Amino acid sequence: MRYRRLDLNLLVALDVLLEEGSVSRAAQRLNLGQSATSAALGRLREHFQDPLLVPLGRGLELTALARQLAPKVREVLSLAGEVVETSAAFDPARCDRRFTLVASDYVAATLLPAVSRELARQAPNASLVLRDLPLPRDGDVVAEALEYRRSDLVIVPQRRINPRYPHEALLSDELCCIVCSHSAHDELLSLGGYCAAEHVVREFTDGQNLSLDTQHLREIGIERRVAVAVQSFALMAEFVVGTPRIATLFRRQAESLARRYPLRVLPAPIEFPAAAQVLQWHPQQAFDPALAWLRQVLAEQAALLDQD
Repeated sequence: MRYRRLDLNLLVALDVLLEEGSVSRAAQRLNLGQSATSAALGRLREHFQDPLLVPLGRGLELTALARQLAPKVREVLSLAGEVVETSAAFDPARCDRRFTLVASDYVAATLLPAVSRELARQAPNASLVLRDLPLPRDGDVVAEALEYRRSDLVIVPQRRINPRYPHEALLSDELCCIVCSHSAHDELLSLGGYCAAEHVVREFTDGQNLSLDTQHLREIGIERRVAVAVQSFALMAEFVVGTPRIATLFRRQAESLARRYPLRVLPAPIEFPAAAQVLQWHPQQAFDPALAWLRQVLAEQAALLDQD
């Protein structure tokens, strides 16, 4: 179908080409040959009177016009998808979607296994892709996940919420400490003992520590003696067992680790802020029936966790 001399089927190719910045990768996603994809790019260049993608080093760079077009094309296709999908009620049993969800390893360990089991029960043909919270280009984790990474949903700590995107509170937790069962730490950690001890902390791959406990401690002027930095809360136990070290993490995960390792869970000697997790999604996907169903599943499973 043509609209103002443009074959509207080319908009799908344009969206993928601009996202991938590569004719070969776009061809794979479109299930087209590379020559057919190159021909589609040629027709798009002719229509817009712009090269759209230009060589830069070993890859292709979007032109200024292409950067302007990218969000508009994405929005048009999203709206078209809503029109198509509203013609029938959503049936999880017939869903074969690949859902991409971004969350911390804490959320992945405590909430998402139950969500995955619910998907297996209600939507056995659907699949779930879990990705860790990305390092944002501009400090905005939510926009990084939803705009640049094109994820379906993102779960972030309350302090990282982006008010420009729809959101829903999911679950809350508190920070506590784990120590080796055989360590000499008292059942009630003192602030002095906490500060004097060596700690296991979570860091991102570039060395940044964006965790709630680290940020709060810095705000009140406390620096810990970091003995080991790991990239996952789940790894903390391995580096606490058999040592006098302390790790600070969320209670649900601490208690889960204590069931598998010789650990004690102790109250933190500092009053940390409440630790709430919030679900966010792109406003253009607010009426996507499959994502609306998945959001409901997340909310139901989070409510069951909060009842424990």
